[in-house]
Amino acid sequence: MSVINKMLRDLDQRNHNAANVNQVIARRPGQPLWLTVLLLLTFGLLCFAIYAVLSRSTVMPPATLTAVVPEPAAQLPAKPAEIAIAAHSLEPTKSPEPTDSLEPTPTESPAPTSGPALTQSTIAKPSPVPEQTATPEDTSAADAAEIAAQPEPQQIKPGVLTAQVDAVPQAATVVQAPTPAPTAKTGSSLSVTSREPTAAQSQAKLRQQAMAAAQAGQGQQALRYWQQLQQLAPQDAVVYLAQARLWLQLGQPQQAEASLLQAKAQGIMDADIQLMLAQAAASRQQWLQVEALLPAGFAVPLHPDYYGLKATALQQLGQHQQAFDWFAELSALQPQLGKWWLGGAVSLEALERPAEAHQYYLNALQWGDSLSVQSKTYIQQRLVATE
Repeated sequence: MSVINKMLRDLDQRNHNAANVNQVIARRPGQPLWLTVLLLLTFGLLCFAIYAVLSRSTVMPPATLTAVVPEPAAQLPAKPAEIAIAAHSLEPTKSPEPTDSLEPTPTESPAPTSGPALTQSTIAKPSPVPEQTATPEDTSAADAAEIAAQPEPQQIKPGVLTAQVDAVPQAATVVQAPTPAPTAKTGSSLSVTSREPTAAQSQAKLRQQAMAAAQAGQGQQALRYWQQLQQLAPQDAVVYLAQARLWLQLGQPQQAEASLLQAKAQGIMDADIQLMLAQAAASRQQWLQVEALLPAGFAVPLHPDYYGLKATALQQLGQHQQAFDWFAELSALQPQLGKWWLGGAVSLEALERPAEAHQYYLNALQWGDSLSVQSKTYIQQRLVATE
């Protein structure tokens, strides 16, 4: 019984304690409703912020994009590079394998994707330098493994290259810097290609050498130079005239005439060449050939000896009137030369005009300083005959 009584007392005591606790709780003031709502809103905002941070995309907004350009290695010479700003996705692109070509290979641009296209600057260099590829944080495991297998990139610093990217997707824009033409090098030596002299330079050099040899009295050497020049310029009349004069100095008139005939075979019509050929024919008394070799197609003031020999040939052929016409024109052009007055006097005397012939003989004697003694003696005799 005592045990049961004890248990009942313990039960009454516990009930009494529970009632006291309920009374205490009942006496405590209740928690405000606004505080509970504020705690719930704070908890909800915290959860939303955590979700937004975790699910935020790493896509950069379409604004001014600043690219970083790696500094050139210290052991490599600085070269102008071709900078290509292409539209790419955030996935890393594989660099093209280096080739043996000296010219840089342009980077192919992928097709624009939906939404605002993001761009990154890639530097294309002629030399096979490992390409620096920026990797986003959310790259997949396979892409991360591929990037880890590439060589370690060099330390880079922010560059000054800034590309303005539009919000609307556009095709890739390539900006090329002027690059000098690649120069082939072999070791440390440069190959220099010497330019061959032009035809005009070769002719001028041979002409100078020929004239120098002629002035030095080396006729044969000068002839060889002129013959070489003749092969380069077969239509140059001076070449044939120089050879003919050199042959005459060497005492070989036949060779001189042969050189002049070569000029005629080339179709060259020159007053000096015609005069030298006519003089060779006059030395053989071939007056018909002389007159045929001296056509009246050149200016008289520039070639007086040419027409003086023509008048002499006409005089020898008995055509005194035509011969006198040429002598009269030449005596008016060069009155100080007595030979023109003498030739006119002979033709006038043959035309039976003694008075005019007498006056021409007087003029020839007056201007006959360059005449020979035989010519002066002949003039004096004819003066007496025509008085």
